[in-house]
Amino acid sequence: MTAFGAILGIFIIIALVSWIIGYNALIKYLNWVEEAWTQIEVQLKRRIDAIPDLIDTAQQRLKHEQHTLEKIVELRSELTSPQTSKFEQIKTNEQLTQTLHSLFALKEENPELQQDEEFLTLEKTLKDSDMKLKKAIKVYNNTVQKYNNKIQSLPANFVANIHSFKGRETVDLPPEEKNEVKLSS
Repeated sequence: MTAFGAILGIFIIIALVSWIIGYNALIKYLNWVEEAWTQIEVQLKRRIDAIPDLIDTAQQRLKHEQHTLEKIVELRSELTSPQTSKFEQIKTNEQLTQTLHSLFALKEENPELQQDEEFLTLEKTLKDSDMKLKKAIKVYNNTVQKYNNKIQSLPANFVANIHSFKGRETVDLPPEEKNEVKLSS
């Protein structure tokens, strides 16, 4: 019986070590998912923070475009609302991007805006943060995919089921954005 006891003891130790390693791996992947989402939030905040200055600058020059400016303010408010879910924020941001493109297109018709350094700087900041946001979404989606694969693969799926690790949803990018956004290595 001592040989059987030794084999059973080794088996229990291997199972326990495997369990601990699997649990720690899942926690690591989950933390990566949360970190990736934080990068999305950083870029959203950067965009949100630039909107008031943009409105102040554009309002002086585009009095006839109050509807567009009001729409931008409305979308910004929706983005900052505590009732807005993470995925609703992304959809609202896409609407904001489209509205901002409309506003930036007006620059071509308005020579004063073309000369306004503050407006041009804000335009650049907003476009830059939009590109960084799309890259952050791509990183988030890749990280979520790896996490979801991890919780579905053996032996981690046993640990995931017992400790209630759940799969995460990816963020949908518009079809044209999926092709444009490239991850740099």
